[in-house]
Amino acid sequence: MRLLTLLLLCVAFTHAGAASQTNVSRTAASNWPDQWCKAEPKMKREQLIAIMGAPTDTSATTMSWSAYQYRFYAFLAPDGTIRQLDINTYSLSAAEKAALKCATARTKPSKDIKAPTQTAHTSTPACGLITGAELSTILGKPMVGTADDRSDLETKCTYRPATGTTPSIEFLVTWGDGRAAMRGMGMAERHERGLTTPYDGIGDQAASAGPMLMIRTGEDLITIVFSGVSDAPGVAKRMFTTAKARM
Repeated sequence: MRLLTLLLLCVAFTHAGAASQTNVSRTAASNWPDQWCKAEPKMKREQLIAIMGAPTDTSATTMSWSAYQYRFYAFLAPDGTIRQLDINTYSLSAAEKAALKCATARTKPSKDIKAPTQTAHTSTPACGLITGAELSTILGKPMVGTADDRSDLETKCTYRPATGTTPSIEFLVTWGDGRAAMRGMGMAERHERGLTTPYDGIGDQAASAGPMLMIRTGEDLITIVFSGVSDAPGVAKRMFTTAKARM
């Protein structure tokens, strides 16, 4: 989910100066900031729509209200309630930012989010799906993997060189998020042509946005973020093949 948030915010940055593609009036949009601050992450999507009006874009896991200088994003939890509310302030004036009556990011406590129906398909953590030694062979440089697992819904490993600072790779598996991520990629591409790049021959579906590659395998999502890696497509395919055999 954090990566989906970054992807949608990236869309907002690149699209900030563009004219609105919706039928939202400026008067209605100017009321959004105050309305948004009346919403709470614990609300149901219907309650948020009652406050904000119809979203300008929506999917099974996201809703957004975007027009003129305003960008508001809601991310849905598996139980249908609002998990997170974000305001992108990039195109707001200093006065508009100062006038906001709530935080730009508000998140529902994880203890209040019901577990999704999807469960992990393996007990092997990310650093076991691809070991540091295996990635060292792939990159031709000694690498060390550090686990960064924060919930039962995902497993993450960050790989850094044994010496030096580059290259580095983040490898994340999120159970059940594959189709939602691809819809997010599609949403990003609709907003800004050329923002995403499809990847062929890896997983069931894959696309990249900058250094971030998202791979759908069945219902699950593998996300790889590269830094200082040459031949990222080749490295990604070898990493995916190694990990997939253990998932």
